[in-house]
Amino acid sequence: MKTPVSLYEFMPYGAPELIESRQAHMLRALGLATALAVAVFGAGGRLATLIPEAPPVLNIPTHHVSRDPSRPPLLQMPEAPAAAPRVRVEPDAGVPLPVPDSKAPPETRVAADPDVLGAAPDATIGAGEVSEATRGTAPEPPLPGIDDYVYVEELPVPVKQIVPAYPEIARDAGVEGLVMVKVLVGKDGRVLDVWLDPKHEIPMLNDAAMSAARKWVFKPAFANGKPVPVWTAIPFNFVLR
Repeated sequence: MKTPVSLYEFMPYGAPELIESRQAHMLRALGLATALAVAVFGAGGRLATLIPEAPPVLNIPTHHVSRDPSRPPLLQMPEAPAAAPRVRVEPDAGVPLPVPDSKAPPETRVAADPDVLGAAPDATIGAGEVSEATRGTAPEPPLPGIDDYVYVEELPVPVKQIVPAYPEIARDAGVEGLVMVKVLVGKDGRVLDVWLDPKHEIPMLNDAAMSAARKWVFKPAFANGKPVPVWTAIPFNFVLR
């Protein structure tokens, strides 16, 4: 009967050492993988702080314009009559005629009124000088364009919302959908200008949406504690019910 031979006696090097060291290698590999995962997670967090945040977007609820048979159709404003062309009338140019000295009227002189002389402006003010009345006034900055960036700390908030009437022609044709109108809100909260978004417009509904948007009133946007003009969007969703 053969006596059993141990693995070390049968194979004195190679596999036995690997079998005994496998646990140590496994622990080392697990530690390296954990350290690598922590490093990747930390680098991702630092990169997230470098990405700029998107500017705030005014969240205005979509206005549903439903079909209401009792509501009168949209009033069409009559077109203003065309202005008549202006005709320039040239003044009659008189032809000077010589007059004898005996027939010429005597020369008359008018005495100057001291009150008028006292009210005359000071002639010593030059073209580059500024009077005291206009020295403290600064010119108003131009209004922003539709694509201009305006820094604001508080976005405009609507305080008066007008729902457009459903046009009769669109109602009869079964036309519905979303119309997006961008408005320029002034410092007093009034709408100064409107602009139709070409990606969200419907020809039969555009005029009704823009007419209603002009009547909206907002709490103006603020920057550094002062009201500033800024553009914002109003969505009108026309739905037949």
